[in-house]
Amino acid sequence: MDTAKRHWITISIFIAAIGVGFIVSAFATDHWIMSEPKGNATNQNSTGGSSSGYTANITFGLFTGSRSIDYGIGRRTQNLILKCDLTDNVCAYANKNSPDEDLQAMIDSYKNQTGGTHLSEHWFGLFSFPLFVATLVMLVLAIVWGLVAVGFAIFNLFGRPIETITGPSGLYIWNVLALMFSLAALGLYLGLYFSEFEENILQQDALGAGFTSDGLTDLDYSFYFVVGAVAAFLVNIGILLISDRKCCCSFSSSAEKEVDNGMILY
Repeated sequence: MDTAKRHWITISIFIAAIGVGFIVSAFATDHWIMSEPKGNATNQNSTGGSSSGYTANITFGLFTGSRSIDYGIGRRTQNLILKCDLTDNVCAYANKNSPDEDLQAMIDSYKNQTGGTHLSEHWFGLFSFPLFVATLVMLVLAIVWGLVAVGFAIFNLFGRPIETITGPSGLYIWNVLALMFSLAALGLYLGLYFSEFEENILQQDALGAGFTSDGLTDLDYSFYFVVGAVAAFLVNIGILLISDRKCCCSFSSSAEKEVDNGMILY
């Protein structure tokens, strides 16, 4: 392998590792969602609060988060943890001190709601378990294929690959797979955001106190780590193409044999 191609592969290793690092950082940080719900003045007289103190701040990642709400009498902060119910196919970010009871209370409120209008699960702090798990699976697979891309790039740099799948074409394939699963994770989480989180991430107690998060909830930097991973894998594919490592799979016919001394073997 010539020096120029070694340089390209070294760059490919570095960028693929960055892509994997971005996804790991997305797992490790608690800022996928950020919301600053606002309260109205309807219930402030009953709480003795003031409009300036009637605020809230909520952030959470894939597994944990925090919620801080000021009902006008001082800020109350809770640590949150992901809790899921497989029977009802829902998840919620529940109070870390009593997650089971908190989740069950949300499910009971959802099931026992009265009135002519049946509210969706997200109005009770719940969200889709299948959609969330699918997002996690896509992220894990993106990490796996990203690591495979790094591993085979190192093998190409220091080893002598003899198969198409372990050679240059394989480098292209592993990065494409990492890119595809990263994009799938982004799409699934965006679906979760627009269908559940964007309209409401509050529980019924905060909604009853006059708070709203509608239009006040945004994707935070942990989500954009995955966007960075997508960009890294995309750049890596471009680098492999530029270095003339195109995905061309050719198979030798078993009938073709090496010609020795100009003689054709029958």
